Amino acid sequence: MQTLNIVGAGNLGRTLGRLWQQQGFFRVRAVCNRSPSSSEAAAFFIGAGAAGEIPEAFSTIEAMPAADCWLVATGDSQIAAVARELGASGRARNTVVFHCSGALDATTLTPCRPAALASAHPVHSFADPARSLQTLGGSTVALEGDESALALLREAFIALDCQPLSLAGADKSLYHAASVLGCNYLTALLDLSLRAYEQAGIDRQRALEMLGPIATQTLANNLRLGPEAALTGPIARGDIDTVQSHLDALPATDPVLQQCYRQLGRACVELARRRELDRDTANQLEQLLSEQGP
Repeated sequence: MQTLNIVGAGNLGRTLGRLWQQQGFFRVRAVCNRSPSSSEAAAFFIGAGAAGEIPEAFSTIEAMPAADCWLVATGDSQIAAVARELGASGRARNTVVFHCSGALDATTLTPCRPAALASAHPVHSFADPARSLQTLGGSTVALEGDESALALLREAFIALDCQPLSLAGADKSLYHAASVLGCNYLTALLDLSLRAYEQAGIDRQRALEMLGPIATQTLANNLRLGPEAALTGPIARGDIDTVQSHLDALPATDPVLQQCYRQLGRACVELARRRELDRDTANQLEQLLSEQGP
């Protein structure tokens, strides 16, 4: 079993560390967070799944022991600085060093050369590590970097029942933007919906209860049928009067809601065109939803 050190053992780092330790793929030797208390909490979380085998906890890279592999699981803005510190320490020589950023490629870790470098981005939300322990399996992991590092990481993530996906480093930013649109922006869209419900006099908790079933079903339909077939509502029907009534109502409540409604509505018109909404109706809807209005 190879050893793994984790720098920045937050939600993602501690989840992967515990799962790899449980599966017997890596033995997590040490973790390093900004504060001793945070490092100790992460070490305990990881060790709790492995018969009490608690990793060592540190607050500086310089103090950490050697390991076969290093995971830099800090926020994106800190990865380059950690790479410089790790490279200067000499601890990364002849090892594998990887990060889990969706936006950055493996070259961010160049100061750690001659280590083999890679990035591995799980398409998964790690907001709740305890839940992620149960739900990470089945997730896709986008991999890019040195082949010697990727060979190990493919095996590591397959051991967690994840699906590896090879990606070119030059495509990382576009790939990550796509993930943000489908995940983070979906969250923002749901919040906008709740804001509109509140303006209509429906409290947030009740709105969540109302929205849950239809939003869940809509996502399921999109995944099963594709966006064109899953699209429903006034734009899919070419109902210009209803769209106009929405635009008339939204400015009195929240200007941001109207702006988002217009932009997303135009995207819906494009979907509706692809499923053969007649040209004249599509053009009228597009004009209605433009920034200048009708």
